[in-house]
Amino acid sequence: MSSEETIIQIMPATGWVAVYEIDGEESAETIVCFALVESVEDGVKRRDVRPMCAEGKLIEFADEAENFVRVEELAEFEEEEDEDEDEEVEE
Repeated sequence: MSSEETIIQIMPATGWVAVYEIDGEESAETIVCFALVESVEDGVKRRDVRPMCAEGKLIEFADEAENFVRVEELAEFEEEEDEDEDEEVEE
């Protein structure tokens, strides 16, 4: 990312997960909060909303992980998992 980042605001993220790919399978981690982050790179300011997850006692940006795929509502993610399981049973 940029050399300068500042968290401007933090908002709760109830019901949202960060989806990661692990060994070809998707796994979800609860997002603790969304952060409005201002970054400055080469004199250009930019603001982004970024997901944050708890990692032990630390809270880290979820989108910095190599295997990060997307942010999704928990209900949607669980629904997709149920559909995948149903397809496996039918085969």
